[in-house]
Amino acid sequence: MPLERFVLSSTDGVQVELVGHGAAIEVVRAPDRKGDVADVTLRMDSDDDRLGHNPHMGITVGRFANRIGGARFTLDGVEHRLDANEGANLLHGGTLGFGKVGWEVAEATDELVRFALTSADGDMGFPGELHAEAQYRLSGSTIEIDLTAVTDAPTVCSMTNHAYWNLGGPGEATIDDHVVTVDASSVVPVDDTLIPDGEPVPAEGPLDLRAGALLGSRIGFPLINGFDHCFMVDGEGFRRHARVEHPASGRRLEVWSDQPAAQFYTGAFLSGPGGGGREHGAYAALAIEPQHVPDAPNQPWAPSAVLRPGERYHHRLALQLTNDAPEAS
Repeated sequence: MPLERFVLSSTDGVQVELVGHGAAIEVVRAPDRKGDVADVTLRMDSDDDRLGHNPHMGITVGRFANRIGGARFTLDGVEHRLDANEGANLLHGGTLGFGKVGWEVAEATDELVRFALTSADGDMGFPGELHAEAQYRLSGSTIEIDLTAVTDAPTVCSMTNHAYWNLGGPGEATIDDHVVTVDASSVVPVDDTLIPDGEPVPAEGPLDLRAGALLGSRIGFPLINGFDHCFMVDGEGFRRHARVEHPASGRRLEVWSDQPAAQFYTGAFLSGPGGGGREHGAYAALAIEPQHVPDAPNQPWAPSAVLRPGERYHHRLALQLTNDAPEAS
């Protein structure tokens, strides 16, 4: 049976296509400075591709975004062993994390789509039955995402969206000509498996993106594999995490969130055919994933990612798409 898809459109020319498998963004279309609309996220052309070869494309990540070292953590004196799906570590919730399973459609209108998922106690090794929801609303040129969860037993939770962006459209082979700003003065050091290895350090040299940087000046050299770094975003509460600009088209993306950190990944290991005639080669797109610190359950210095009965996890995330066309007088 074909996967059900939902389309949200705005008068600003932005269109979002959603799919229940993975509670995912299938594609985002946005106008450039001339008004020409193009796909600005990587997508898959077929259901088989989305169900099969799909490197977290557009998905809602959970129960825990990013990595947990050794695929284990201890909570309230009890050790929980998780599904190790990246070497010895857990990545993006495990082999059947939230992005790899079907979600129910709880609500679908012209304005919003809300997906729901119940993750059983012991799912991928995580304790507690967790009821999660992912709501998408298109307001003008902004995709408003609310990720929420409640649990019946102490657990950990960190959810995010994993869209891959290339603001140049399908004809743009890489993101080398994108300019990225990350609003963070510190970055998390990691070991060779990308597990945090100490407290945050100043974001210096090629990792300092506060003033904006042309990605082509950093990817390959001095950063051999580009960016795959967790930045500790300055400030607290709902605030801008990052800005992406594509000077050739004039398209811009701002990512806003209330989470403490953001993983910035430039797609060094993307590969294979994609949708809309685009090849998913290295650096074909970038992902900005607001989230808790990776391996937070094992990092005493990190903000707590523990969720207990009676509490409500809520990640407020906004993706604002604009362009630099002059405003009409």
